[in-house]
Amino acid sequence: MFRRWQKEATGKYRTLESFNTFLNRLSTNKFEEALNVCDAADLYSVLSVLHSKSRDPQLQANQSPGFYYFLANAEHPEEADDSRAVADGAAARDLRTVACGRVRREAVVPISSKSTKLTMGLLSKLFQLDAHPNASHILLGIVDDDGSVSLVRVFNYLQPPFEGPEALPPLEPEEGGVGGESDDD
Repeated sequence: MFRRWQKEATGKYRTLESFNTFLNRLSTNKFEEALNVCDAADLYSVLSVLHSKSRDPQLQANQSPGFYYFLANAEHPEEADDSRAVADGAAARDLRTVACGRVRREAVVPISSKSTKLTMGLLSKLFQLDAHPNASHILLGIVDDDGSVSLVRVFNYLQPPFEGPEALPPLEPEEGGVGGESDDD
C-alpha cells in the first residue's frame, strides 16, 4: 500500500508548507454560517496528500455556507482525451476550469470520517461553491483519525445505470402484477 511520502513522493516533502504556517492562513477567515465538517488537521492532511501527488492544491474559502476546500489539478491531465472533453464538456464548463495547457482543476472538499453531518442536505451545500456556482462534481477528501485520506468523486446529478435503459424493469407490472392475479374480480 502506498503511503503519502513513500517512493516518488519523498522529494515533495521538503516543499510542503508547515502546519503552523497553514494554521496562520486559516485564522484570517471567519465564517458566519460554518459547516464544521472537518478541523484544521483534516484540512492539512488533504493538503499533504494533494501536494504529494503533485496536484498543486490551492486553499479556497467558501463564505456562504462557510467551509474550506482546495482547487487541485485533475489526477491525470496528460491522459485527457479531447473526445471525452467534448462529451463531458458540461463538467469542465460548470467547474469553470483553469486552463494551464491541458490541466483541468477540480474542487476537493475535506470532510472528517467521524462527521455525523454527512447528509444529502450537506452534500447539496458543498456544491454551493461561491467561485464555481454550477459545479457538476466535487471530490470529497474523507480523512480518517490517522490522517489517511480517501478521495471520492461525487456528482451533482443522477447518473443513469451503466447497463443502459434497456436493462431497467418495465414501469408497469406485467399481467397479473407482482403478487399474481387479484381475487377481487
